[in-house]
Amino acid sequence: MAIPILEQLKTLDSQRAKLLEGAKTEAMGKVQEALAELNALGFHYVITDSVKGARRSVRERKDVPCPICKFKTVPPHDGRRHRAQGMKKKPFTSQELAQLGYAKAD
Repeated sequence: MAIPILEQLKTLDSQRAKLLEGAKTEAMGKVQEALAELNALGFHYVITDSVKGARRSVRERKDVPCPICKFKTVPPHDGRRHRAQGMKKKPFTSQELAQLGYAKAD
């Protein structure tokens, strides 16, 4: 009688898990040897099991008047939009606002 496919999959999954665990153990042994060598040289490294990446914060536009223009626009903009103006930042004109896709909010 043939073994059901589900049983075959479970068997393969358990074999895969065992192989991965063996490979991980072997690799960690090599890493521990390298860390011992680095620690002997005066470096202090730590191995962790989880990865904590740097978070990129996303600034949201606040619905407040621009600090340079002194008025609100639709959609809102802030002082960062004036970066291209260089050191002498000035409020946007009506034409510049239209070009950029903004309108004064009143």
